[in-house]
Amino acid sequence: MAVRYQVQDTFPRTTGGPRVTGLLLDGEIRGGETLLLEGTGTPVRVLSFDWHTRRTEEGLQVGLQLHPEDAPMVTAGSTLVSPPGT
Repeated sequence: MAVRYQVQDTFPRTTGGPRVTGLLLDGEIRGGETLLLEGTGTPVRVLSFDWHTRRTEEGLQVGLQLHPEDAPMVTAGSTLVSPPGT
């Protein structure tokens, strides 16, 4: 199933890389995966997945650690999706 992840908040960090929190609306995310910034198609590399998740009415709330070079493009309200064909 294709990934659809809606970013709720971003946290720039000097150690461990930048992180985002958001809702996993569809699919499953793995560390090392590359997602696309919806609307632009810009690749965003996910370094790791936060295993401390919480189920809400809207979806599964999870945190992601992003590659430092990709993180500045991702803001609250952004949506990350699977590349076409995956």
